[in-house]
Amino acid sequence: MPKNNKKITVRNYVLWITFVFSVVLFALLIRGNLKVAHAFCPYSAVCFGVMSLNPAFGKFLFPAAIIGGLAILIYTIFFGRKFCGYVCPLGTAQELIYQLNPKSRKNSPPIVPKALHTFLSKFKYLILLITVISAFFAFQFGYMKFCPVLAIAHPQRIQIAGIITLTIIFGGGFFIERFWCRYLCPYAALMNIVQKIGNLLRLPRSRIHRNMEVCIDCYLCTKSCPMQIGIHQQEIIEDLSCIHCLRCVEKCPKTGGLKFKIVKI
Repeated sequence: MPKNNKKITVRNYVLWITFVFSVVLFALLIRGNLKVAHAFCPYSAVCFGVMSLNPAFGKFLFPAAIIGGLAILIYTIFFGRKFCGYVCPLGTAQELIYQLNPKSRKNSPPIVPKALHTFLSKFKYLILLITVISAFFAFQFGYMKFCPVLAIAHPQRIQIAGIITLTIIFGGGFFIERFWCRYLCPYAALMNIVQKIGNLLRLPRSRIHRNMEVCIDCYLCTKSCPMQIGIHQQEIIEDLSCIHCLRCVEKCPKTGGLKFKIVKI
């Protein structure tokens, strides 16, 4: 089995194992066997980690989740956004929901006009900024009404804001694959920022390489990308939004046409 096919198989196994684990975890939270979703969410590194930086509070709540969230960010610096493409249950749920769209059978995710795509991509950074500022001043319980993790984990306490968030995420995800990951997820924005810091420090990171010698310019890589990255336009894919889903590698008709390498730019 070619090396890239092995990677695709590994990704599929990890994706389903972590998704089933997340479903069980959410079920336990809904049933009340587990009490607080924050204790399992990596974004607690922002929601409660940032709050703890304020001397007025100073106590780290949910330390395991905060440490886990920070560990994922450090991993992302060197290996990219594999958390999004392999582990995040919201990302996987969006992939499954998009499969309900008849257009998904064309194996070519809808293309959002470039100007609109660029504009919408900025929203996740705005949401990140709002949550960081709110957390520092312990106002996070305001924006947490919109938190999709809490809305799913504690449906008995869901509010209108949570319903609106889930409608946007999954409604948008039906029409545009990984709508949440592309445009709204603040943790994705944070992962992009730490990758950018890694670039500035010239740290090596796993990136997709397009083998120009065997590439036949079929554009299947770009057409299949759920994050709308112009893979065919570059030799080394620098886009920070790459989630390492390996869809482009899977669709590439040439063996070795696309592969991941750890490089320093």
